[in-house]
Amino acid sequence: MLKNSLYVCLFEFHDCGKFCPSCGISPQVTCGRDFPPNDACVGDGMVIPDFFGSFALIPIIEPMYREYPPHPVLSPYIDKYWEVKGSPEMGEKMKILPDGCTDFIFNLDDARNLEDKNRFGIDPLHGYFVGAMKSYSELSVCAGSLHMIGVRFTPCGLTIFTKKPLGELSGQRLHSRDVGFLFHEEFASLLREKSTLEERLQVIETFLISRLKYAEEVDKQIVWATGVIRQAGGLLPVRELMSRVCICQRHFERRFKHATGYTPKEYSRVVKFRRAMDVLRQVSGNNLFSVAVDCGYYDSSHLVKEFKKLSGSSPMVFTSLPADTPITYLGE
Repeated sequence: MLKNSLYVCLFEFHDCGKFCPSCGISPQVTCGRDFPPNDACVGDGMVIPDFFGSFALIPIIEPMYREYPPHPVLSPYIDKYWEVKGSPEMGEKMKILPDGCTDFIFNLDDARNLEDKNRFGIDPLHGYFVGAMKSYSELSVCAGSLHMIGVRFTPCGLTIFTKKPLGELSGQRLHSRDVGFLFHEEFASLLREKSTLEERLQVIETFLISRLKYAEEVDKQIVWATGVIRQAGGLLPVRELMSRVCICQRHFERRFKHATGYTPKEYSRVVKFRRAMDVLRQVSGNNLFSVAVDCGYYDSSHLVKEFKKLSGSSPMVFTSLPADTPITYLGE
Protein backbone atom coordinates (compact mmCIF):
# COMPACT_ATOMS: atom_id res chain seq x y z
CA MET A 1 0.00 0.00 0.00
CA LEU A 2 1.32 3.43 -0.95
CA LYS A 3 0.53 5.82 1.90
CA ASN A 4 0.84 8.94 -0.27
CA SER A 5 -1.43 7.91 -3.12
CA LEU A 6 -4.57 9.98 -3.72
CA TYR A 7 -7.89 8.20 -3.29
CA VAL A 8 -11.01 9.52 -4.97
CA CYS A 9 -13.97 10.65 -2.88
CA LEU A 10 -17.14 12.31 -4.15
CA PHE A 11 -16.66 15.31 -1.87
CA GLU A 12 -12.93 15.57 -1.29
CA PHE A 13 -9.58 13.92 -1.89
CA HIS A 14 -7.87 11.96 0.86
CA ASP A 15 -4.12 11.38 0.95
CA CYS A 16 -4.23 9.21 4.03
CA GLY A 17 -4.31 5.97 2.06
CA LYS A 18 -7.98 5.38 2.82
CA PHE A 19 -11.00 5.80 0.56
CA CYS A 20 -14.30 7.05 1.96
CA PRO A 21 -17.13 4.85 0.66
CA SER A 22 -19.93 6.88 2.19
CA CYS A 23 -19.93 10.13 0.25
CA GLY A 24 -22.62 10.62 -2.36
CA ILE A 25 -24.93 7.97 -0.93
CA SER A 26 -26.73 10.59 1.17
CA PRO A 27 -26.11 14.29 1.77
CA GLN A 28 -26.41 13.50 5.48
CA VAL A 29 -23.36 11.21 5.41
CA THR A 30 -20.01 12.78 6.22
CA CYS A 31 -16.55 11.86 5.00
CA GLY A 32 -13.61 10.52 6.90
CA ARG A 33 -14.83 7.08 7.96
CA ASP A 34 -12.05 4.55 8.30
CA PHE A 35 -11.86 1.35 6.32
CA PRO A 36 -11.50 -2.07 7.89
CA PRO A 37 -8.02 -3.53 7.32
CA ASN A 38 -9.28 -5.88 4.58
CA ASP A 39 -10.63 -3.17 2.27
CA ALA A 40 -9.08 -2.64 -1.12
CA CYS A 41 -6.50 0.01 -1.90
CA VAL A 42 -6.33 1.85 -5.20
CA GLY A 43 -3.10 2.81 -6.91
CA ASP A 44 0.23 1.15 -7.49
CA GLY A 45 0.46 -2.04 -5.50
CA MET A 46 -3.34 -2.39 -5.60
CA VAL A 47 -4.73 -5.11 -3.36
CA ILE A 48 -8.07 -6.79 -4.09
CA PRO A 49 -9.28 -8.86 -1.13
CA ASP A 50 -11.38 -11.98 -1.32
CA PHE A 51 -14.63 -10.42 -0.17
CA PHE A 52 -17.11 -12.21 -2.43
CA GLY A 53 -17.94 -14.94 0.06
CA SER A 54 -20.06 -12.47 2.03
CA PHE A 55 -22.30 -11.46 -0.91
CA ALA A 56 -25.97 -11.79 -0.02
CA LEU A 57 -28.33 -13.33 -2.56
CA ILE A 58 -31.46 -11.20 -2.94
CA PRO A 59 -34.40 -12.83 -4.77
CA ILE A 60 -36.54 -10.40 -6.76
CA ILE A 61 -39.73 -11.24 -8.69
CA GLU A 62 -38.46 -14.25 -10.56
CA PRO A 63 -36.01 -16.78 -9.11
CA MET A 64 -33.73 -16.34 -12.12
CA TYR A 65 -32.92 -12.73 -11.14
CA ARG A 66 -30.43 -11.92 -8.34
CA GLU A 67 -28.72 -8.77 -7.11
CA TYR A 68 -25.36 -8.30 -5.37
CA PRO A 69 -23.93 -5.29 -3.51
CA PRO A 70 -20.64 -3.70 -4.61
CA HIS A 71 -17.53 -3.47 -2.52
CA PRO A 72 -17.53 -0.32 -0.29
CA VAL A 73 -14.77 1.23 -2.40
CA LEU A 74 -17.19 1.30 -5.34
CA SER A 75 -20.46 1.88 -3.51
CA PRO A 76 -20.64 5.64 -4.29
CA TYR A 77 -20.56 4.75 -8.00
CA ILE A 78 -22.07 1.27 -8.32
CA ASP A 79 -25.62 0.71 -7.13
CA LYS A 80 -25.44 -3.06 -7.50
CA TYR A 81 -24.51 -5.95 -9.75
CA TRP A 82 -27.20 -8.29 -11.04
CA GLU A 83 -27.48 -11.61 -12.79
CA VAL A 84 -30.33 -13.10 -14.84
CA LYS A 85 -29.96 -16.82 -15.36
CA GLY A 86 -32.74 -19.24 -16.25
CA SER A 87 -34.97 -20.78 -18.90
CA PRO A 88 -38.04 -18.59 -19.51
CA GLU A 89 -40.61 -19.43 -22.16
CA MET A 90 -40.01 -18.30 -25.72
CA GLY A 91 -41.91 -15.08 -26.42
CA GLU A 92 -42.25 -14.18 -22.75
CA LYS A 93 -42.41 -10.40 -22.22
CA MET A 94 -40.23 -8.55 -19.73
CA LYS A 95 -40.87 -4.91 -18.81
CA ILE A 96 -37.73 -3.15 -17.61
CA LEU A 97 -38.65 -0.29 -15.27
CA PRO A 98 -36.87 3.09 -14.98
CA ASP A 99 -34.90 3.54 -11.75
CA GLY A 100 -32.75 6.64 -12.24
CA CYS A 101 -29.63 4.61 -12.99
CA THR A 102 -27.58 3.54 -16.01
CA ASP A 103 -26.36 0.01 -16.75
CA PHE A 104 -23.81 -2.01 -18.65
CA ILE A 105 -25.08 -5.52 -19.44
CA PHE A 106 -23.20 -8.55 -20.74
CA ASN A 107 -24.82 -11.48 -22.52
CA LEU A 108 -22.96 -14.67 -21.61
CA ASP A 109 -25.19 -16.93 -23.73
CA ASP A 110 -24.36 -18.42 -27.12
CA ALA A 111 -27.48 -16.97 -28.72
CA ARG A 112 -29.39 -13.72 -29.08
CA ASN A 113 -31.82 -14.01 -26.19
CA LEU A 114 -33.80 -10.74 -25.97
CA GLU A 115 -35.32 -8.38 -28.53
CA ASP A 116 -37.35 -5.20 -28.34
CA LYS A 117 -40.25 -4.24 -30.59
CA ASN A 118 -37.82 -2.72 -33.12
CA ARG A 119 -35.95 -6.04 -33.37
CA PHE A 120 -32.93 -4.65 -31.54
CA GLY A 121 -31.46 -7.72 -29.89
CA ILE A 122 -28.99 -8.68 -27.19
CA ASP A 123 -26.44 -10.66 -29.17
CA PRO A 124 -24.32 -13.51 -27.77
CA LEU A 125 -21.13 -12.62 -25.91
CA HIS A 126 -21.65 -8.90 -26.37
CA GLY A 127 -21.88 -5.97 -23.98
CA TYR A 128 -24.41 -3.14 -24.07
CA PHE A 129 -24.93 0.21 -22.42
CA VAL A 130 -28.43 1.22 -21.27
CA GLY A 131 -28.85 4.96 -20.83
CA ALA A 132 -31.11 6.76 -18.37
CA MET A 133 -34.63 5.38 -18.86
CA LYS A 134 -37.58 7.78 -18.73
CA SER A 135 -40.20 5.08 -19.26
CA TYR A 136 -40.40 1.30 -19.28
CA SER A 137 -38.81 -0.84 -21.99
CA GLU A 138 -40.41 -4.10 -23.11
CA LEU A 139 -38.27 -7.01 -24.28
CA SER A 140 -39.26 -10.42 -25.64
CA VAL A 141 -37.42 -13.65 -24.91
CA CYS A 142 -36.18 -15.16 -28.17
CA ALA A 143 -34.01 -18.04 -26.92
CA GLY A 144 -34.37 -21.05 -24.67
CA SER A 145 -32.21 -19.60 -21.94
CA LEU A 146 -31.00 -16.34 -20.45
CA HIS A 147 -27.66 -15.62 -18.83
CA MET A 148 -26.71 -11.99 -18.39
CA ILE A 149 -24.68 -10.00 -15.88
CA GLY A 150 -25.22 -6.30 -15.33
CA VAL A 151 -23.44 -3.40 -13.64
CA ARG A 152 -25.88 -0.74 -12.42
CA PHE A 153 -24.35 2.67 -11.74
CA THR A 154 -25.66 5.21 -9.23
CA PRO A 155 -27.23 8.35 -10.80
CA CYS A 156 -23.90 10.22 -11.01
CA GLY A 157 -21.62 7.21 -10.60
CA LEU A 158 -20.68 6.71 -14.23
CA THR A 159 -19.26 10.23 -14.56
CA ILE A 160 -16.20 9.23 -12.57
CA PHE A 161 -15.27 6.84 -15.38
CA THR A 162 -16.02 9.04 -18.41
CA LYS A 163 -16.44 12.65 -19.53
CA LYS A 164 -19.17 11.60 -21.97
CA PRO A 165 -22.35 13.68 -21.45
CA LEU A 166 -24.92 11.13 -20.30
CA GLY A 167 -27.72 13.34 -21.59
CA GLU A 168 -26.68 12.34 -25.12
CA LEU A 169 -27.28 8.66 -24.25
CA SER A 170 -30.64 8.95 -22.48
CA GLY A 171 -33.16 6.27 -23.40
CA GLN A 172 -30.70 4.45 -25.64
CA ARG A 173 -29.47 0.86 -25.69
CA LEU A 174 -26.09 0.80 -27.40
CA HIS A 175 -23.44 -1.80 -28.21
CA SER A 176 -20.32 -1.29 -26.10
CA ARG A 177 -18.23 -0.68 -29.22
CA ASP A 178 -20.49 2.26 -30.11
CA VAL A 179 -20.34 3.74 -26.62
CA GLY A 180 -16.56 3.91 -26.65
CA PHE A 181 -15.82 4.13 -22.91
CA LEU A 182 -15.15 1.93 -19.90
CA PHE A 183 -15.82 -1.74 -20.84
CA HIS A 184 -14.12 -3.00 -23.98
CA GLU A 185 -15.83 -5.08 -26.66
CA GLU A 186 -14.41 -8.42 -25.47
CA PHE A 187 -15.43 -8.01 -21.84
CA ALA A 188 -18.42 -10.37 -22.13
CA SER A 189 -16.16 -13.10 -23.52
CA LEU A 190 -13.74 -12.51 -20.65
CA LEU A 191 -16.56 -13.03 -18.14
CA ARG A 192 -17.77 -16.13 -19.97
CA GLU A 193 -14.36 -17.76 -19.52
CA LYS A 194 -14.78 -17.77 -15.74
CA SER A 195 -16.50 -20.77 -14.21
CA THR A 196 -18.36 -19.17 -11.27
CA LEU A 197 -20.36 -16.04 -10.58
CA GLU A 198 -17.91 -15.04 -7.84
CA GLU A 199 -15.02 -15.12 -10.33
CA ARG A 200 -16.99 -13.03 -12.80
CA LEU A 201 -17.86 -10.42 -10.21
CA GLN A 202 -14.25 -10.30 -9.13
CA VAL A 203 -13.20 -9.58 -12.72
CA ILE A 204 -15.68 -6.70 -12.86
CA GLU A 205 -14.66 -5.29 -9.46
CA THR A 206 -10.94 -5.53 -10.16
CA PHE A 207 -11.41 -3.74 -13.47
CA LEU A 208 -13.52 -0.93 -11.99
CA ILE A 209 -11.26 -0.40 -8.99
CA SER A 210 -8.25 -0.18 -11.28
CA ARG A 211 -10.03 2.53 -13.26
CA LEU A 212 -10.36 4.69 -10.16
CA LYS A 213 -6.71 5.61 -10.67
CA TYR A 214 -7.85 7.60 -13.72
CA ALA A 215 -11.01 8.99 -12.15
CA GLU A 216 -12.70 12.06 -13.62
CA GLU A 217 -13.87 14.92 -11.44
CA VAL A 218 -17.35 14.38 -10.00
CA ASP A 219 -19.86 17.24 -9.92
CA LYS A 220 -20.37 17.38 -6.16
CA GLN A 221 -23.33 19.75 -6.32
CA ILE A 222 -25.25 17.42 -8.65
CA VAL A 223 -24.43 14.41 -6.47
CA TRP A 224 -25.85 16.35 -3.54
CA ALA A 225 -28.91 17.42 -5.54
CA THR A 226 -29.79 13.84 -6.54
CA GLY A 227 -29.58 12.86 -2.88
CA VAL A 228 -31.95 15.67 -1.88
CA ILE A 229 -34.43 14.63 -4.59
CA ARG A 230 -34.37 11.02 -3.39
CA GLN A 231 -34.84 12.05 0.24
CA ALA A 232 -37.85 14.18 -0.76
CA GLY A 233 -39.38 11.29 -2.69
CA GLY A 234 -39.28 13.32 -5.90
CA LEU A 235 -41.62 15.96 -4.45
CA LEU A 236 -39.18 18.87 -4.08
CA PRO A 237 -39.94 21.63 -6.63
CA VAL A 238 -37.04 22.29 -8.99
CA ARG A 239 -37.02 25.98 -8.10
CA GLU A 240 -36.59 25.20 -4.43
CA LEU A 241 -33.81 22.76 -5.27
CA MET A 242 -32.01 25.43 -7.31
CA SER A 243 -32.36 27.94 -4.50
CA ARG A 244 -30.56 25.50 -2.23
CA VAL A 245 -27.64 24.98 -4.61
CA CYS A 246 -27.54 28.67 -5.63
CA ILE A 247 -27.16 28.04 -9.37
CA CYS A 248 -29.14 29.58 -12.22
CA GLN A 249 -31.73 27.23 -13.67
CA ARG A 250 -30.28 26.79 -17.16
CA HIS A 251 -26.77 26.09 -15.93
CA PHE A 252 -28.04 23.74 -13.22
CA GLU A 253 -30.22 21.75 -15.61
CA ARG A 254 -27.39 21.42 -18.13
CA ARG A 255 -25.00 20.08 -15.48
CA PHE A 256 -27.67 17.79 -14.03
CA LYS A 257 -28.43 16.21 -17.41
CA HIS A 258 -24.73 15.86 -18.21
CA ALA A 259 -24.13 13.88 -14.99
CA THR A 260 -27.33 11.82 -14.78
CA GLY A 261 -28.92 11.67 -18.24
CA TYR A 262 -32.06 13.33 -16.84
CA THR A 263 -33.31 16.84 -16.33
CA PRO A 264 -34.09 17.51 -12.63
CA LYS A 265 -37.81 17.27 -13.43
CA GLU A 266 -37.41 13.91 -15.22
CA TYR A 267 -35.30 12.47 -12.44
CA SER A 268 -37.79 13.66 -9.81
CA ARG A 269 -40.57 11.98 -11.79
CA VAL A 270 -38.77 8.63 -11.76
CA VAL A 271 -37.97 8.93 -8.03
CA LYS A 272 -41.60 9.80 -7.31
CA PHE A 273 -42.77 6.76 -9.32
CA ARG A 274 -40.36 4.42 -7.52
CA ARG A 275 -41.53 5.69 -4.12
CA ALA A 276 -45.19 5.21 -5.07
CA MET A 277 -44.37 1.71 -6.31
CA ASP A 278 -42.84 0.83 -2.93
CA VAL A 279 -45.77 2.30 -1.02
CA LEU A 280 -48.27 0.38 -3.13
CA ARG A 281 -46.66 -2.91 -2.15
CA GLN A 282 -47.44 -2.19 1.49
CA VAL A 283 -51.15 -1.38 1.16
CA SER A 284 -54.32 -2.99 -0.18
CA GLY A 285 -55.85 -2.07 -3.50
CA ASN A 286 -58.67 -0.04 -1.95
CA ASN A 287 -56.20 2.60 -0.68
CA LEU A 288 -55.26 3.88 -4.14
CA PHE A 289 -56.46 7.44 -3.52
CA SER A 290 -54.54 7.83 -0.26
CA VAL A 291 -51.39 6.42 -1.89
CA ALA A 292 -51.77 8.91 -4.75
CA VAL A 293 -52.10 11.89 -2.41
CA ASP A 294 -49.33 10.74 -0.06
CA CYS A 295 -46.93 10.30 -2.98
CA GLY A 296 -47.67 13.69 -4.51
CA TYR A 297 -50.18 12.81 -7.24
CA TYR A 298 -53.34 14.87 -7.65
CA ASP A 299 -55.68 11.88 -7.43
CA SER A 300 -55.89 8.16 -8.17
CA SER A 301 -56.60 8.68 -11.89
CA HIS A 302 -53.40 10.72 -12.17
CA LEU A 303 -51.53 7.92 -10.40
CA VAL A 304 -52.96 5.32 -12.80
CA LYS A 305 -52.04 7.42 -15.83
CA GLU A 306 -48.47 7.92 -14.60
CA PHE A 307 -47.99 4.23 -13.86
CA LYS A 308 -49.24 3.30 -17.33
CA LYS A 309 -46.65 5.63 -18.85
CA LEU A 310 -43.71 4.57 -16.68
CA SER A 311 -44.39 0.86 -16.14
CA GLY A 312 -46.97 -0.12 -18.76
CA SER A 313 -49.07 -1.58 -15.95
CA SER A 314 -51.77 -0.53 -13.52
CA PRO A 315 -50.77 0.47 -9.98
CA MET A 316 -52.89 -2.46 -8.78
CA VAL A 317 -50.26 -4.86 -10.14
CA PHE A 318 -47.79 -3.63 -7.54
CA THR A 319 -50.06 -4.25 -4.56
CA SER A 320 -49.57 -8.00 -5.00
CA LEU A 321 -45.76 -7.91 -5.23
CA PRO A 322 -43.39 -8.60 -2.30
CA ALA A 323 -42.92 -5.54 -0.11
CA ASP A 324 -39.39 -6.29 1.07
CA THR A 325 -37.54 -6.68 -2.23
CA PRO A 326 -36.64 -4.17 -4.99
CA ILE A 327 -38.21 -4.49 -8.43
CA THR A 328 -36.21 -4.25 -11.62
CA TYR A 329 -38.56 -5.81 -14.15
CA LEU A 330 -42.09 -7.12 -14.50
CA GLY A 331 -42.77 -10.41 -16.21
CA GLU A 332 -46.03 -11.24 -17.95
